[in-house]
Amino acid sequence: MLKINNEVKNIKFWQYSSTGKVKINQAKLIDFLSHSGFAKVEKSDTTYVLVRYQKNTVREISEHVIINHIKKYLKRLKKDDVYETFVAGSSTYITTKKLMFLKSAKMINDRDDRNSSWFHFQNLSWQVGKANMSSILIKNFDGKIWSSRIIKKNCYVPLDNKQSQIKQFCYNISGKDENRFNSLKTIIGYLLHRNHDPANAKAIILIDENISSDDSANGGTGKSLLLQAIGKCREVVIMDGKNIKHNSWFKNQRINRTTDVVFYDDVGKDFNLEALYSQITTGIVVEKKYKDEEYIQPEESPKICISSNYIVKGTGGSTDERRRCEFEVANHYNADYGPRDEFGNYFFIDWDDDEWSRFYLFMMSCVKYYLNHGLIKPKPINIRRNRLISTTSEEFVRFSEIEIIQLDKWQSKKDLFELFVSEYPQLNYLSPHQFTKWVKEYARQNSLRYKDRKTGASYDFFLSSIKKQDKDEK
Repeated sequence: MLKINNEVKNIKFWQYSSTGKVKINQAKLIDFLSHSGFAKVEKSDTTYVLVRYQKNTVREISEHVIINHIKKYLKRLKKDDVYETFVAGSSTYITTKKLMFLKSAKMINDRDDRNSSWFHFQNLSWQVGKANMSSILIKNFDGKIWSSRIIKKNCYVPLDNKQSQIKQFCYNISGKDENRFNSLKTIIGYLLHRNHDPANAKAIILIDENISSDDSANGGTGKSLLLQAIGKCREVVIMDGKNIKHNSWFKNQRINRTTDVVFYDDVGKDFNLEALYSQITTGIVVEKKYKDEEYIQPEESPKICISSNYIVKGTGGSTDERRRCEFEVANHYNADYGPRDEFGNYFFIDWDDDEWSRFYLFMMSCVKYYLNHGLIKPKPINIRRNRLISTTSEEFVRFSEIEIIQLDKWQSKKDLFELFVSEYPQLNYLSPHQFTKWVKEYARQNSLRYKDRKTGASYDFFLSSIKKQDKDEK
């Protein structure tokens, strides 16, 4: 039932003529709406959004919400004659131009600060800091919250000490390795923390630990399920990774100012991280059909996560390296064995209230761990080898692993090339120039310094450890 406070109840936006005819006073109607919590928030000099403030929450709305509120108000007062007049002229009373007379409000920014993070539930608001996690009744939260931020669940500390299923799941996809598990916790914490530092922004890339070399995709390892877990805590926009339209003006139209994470799910073999460089560090331009474009500042832009069954390409070098954090998901799960087989229930669908609370408490603990340790990049398992295969060939990688390519020694390009072709005659079409590019890529993937020289008719190359050379130069 609609509650009417005294201040609103005293505002009558209609009057009767001497003949009893109802007339709507439009200035008083706007005054009534403003006192009911409706306002406009300016997004730019030319555009605004309609919102409604209710206690400590703010909700973005459209015109039909305002019309429905007026309807309920008049029905509550049993003013059927006023309602009939309003219905007859609603297209005149509620228009874009007239709603511009609503009181203006500033766009609220409820993002986290550097050292803490908030999670709002139906019952409690939880604050996660470096030292602890604490909660207050959500109605006592001091500040304004976008209503879309409120998770439609209760969160409390269960009486039992059972471990959450999501924690075991994360441990499993970390290969049951404590260091990798800790790294994954910081990755989860990074994505959940609503604070975006453009100088240290990274795309989180989830790939399988074991990638097939025959271009076949091995799904079911848990990458998408992990991002579903993020989506239960934050606002996530999922993009179909196989159908990304980089040149489309409206490719970002589903992204809003309150979007926390954009998840490019299952990107293809030809996807290149370079396409997202500007989005990662310099903000996002959002264009929606029939609306002005909106620029979301880097500090307020969503974080980026990518999943793939292939190595995600990039430009190479330090620029590319500092824009990515890659996590290799262990093949604990597969197409024939999933979490339901292990835990006996479907994640999210079959959970009771206690399991949901355990889930949220674990996710919040990941934020706490991240706040204390920062984003920990996991040590690569197969990713360097797989990346080298994707940029050269599997034959070249096998060739490099028998230690024919040596460090701290001048080697003949011609001799090494001829040895490779004799070993793999099926690649006799390969040019010496292309082979040299592969050697350079081998050096880059293994953090080696490459240099070459021409001595008479001989072309040689020399590989050395970057760390060793830097130490020798000091």
